[in-house]
Amino acid sequence: MAIDGATVVVGAHAKDSYTGSVYVFRTTDGWTTHTEIKLTAADAASYDHFGESVAIAGDTIVVGARFDDVGGSGSGSAYIFSTTDGWTTHTEIKLTAADAAANDNFGGSVAIDGGTVVVGASSKYEYPTTPFQSGVAYVFQIPDGGATYEQVAKLTASDAIEMASFGNSVAIEGDTVVVGAYYDGPTNSGSAYVFRTTDGGATYGQVAKLTSADAAARYDSFGWSVAVDGDTVVSGAFSKGAAYVFSVPQPTPEPSTAALESDSATRAGTLATVLVVVAATAFAL
Repeated sequence: MAIDGATVVVGAHAKDSYTGSVYVFRTTDGWTTHTEIKLTAADAASYDHFGESVAIAGDTIVVGARFDDVGGSGSGSAYIFSTTDGWTTHTEIKLTAADAAANDNFGGSVAIDGGTVVVGASSKYEYPTTPFQSGVAYVFQIPDGGATYEQVAKLTASDAIEMASFGNSVAIEGDTVVVGAYYDGPTNSGSAYVFRTTDGGATYGQVAKLTSADAAARYDSFGWSVAVDGDTVVSGAFSKGAAYVFSVPQPTPEPSTAALESDSATRAGTLATVLVVVAATAFAL
């Protein structure tokens, strides 16, 4: 589900034998009444799971279909829908990774801010250069006012490990991209990575890796969901029943679209963290 102003977007990925669809609800009178439209992929097929992830910014909606077979079984895709007349009509653009391969799960997560779209592919890996199913996030931008989107960056973790699920969640605001990896770490407690661009999105550098101060021995699922607003990053850890809030200052990273050799300096000195643990038990107090 996603919302922007008076428009709400809801995915229904199991609709019609997991072909999937997306519903767009809009109001002009504070939800006394509303309109509803249904979005589907022009090349829809069973088990694509269209609508498993959705995002919206203004008059543009992004929809993930992570089991689309366009680049091999389960390679995945994402669709960009845009309107200029309140969704009476719309255009549709399909995104795929430049290096799409079977079982990437591209489209499992999506995010948008202005003319920049981020798509997660949490099972992506490139044998033998990256660990098995370590995961990737792709950044797309509009080079021509919205007619097409161009892949400009491919983000990976500096310390990628097997089956970390990097890219299972993504978020973007301005120059900052946050990518969750809910199965990362030696005990699979999870993490989230922060990337920034200093050149308008041509390149991105990893500036921080976030983990919980009270990580359990195993399976917290930290990074299952992520969000960003200014210098504030929030990461959900659903297995722990908690959410964590971080303040990430504005360092100047060394731009790179490839994995950095080490983020130890970032962990040691550049991250000022404010931690808020929202435990499930707190709600009962």
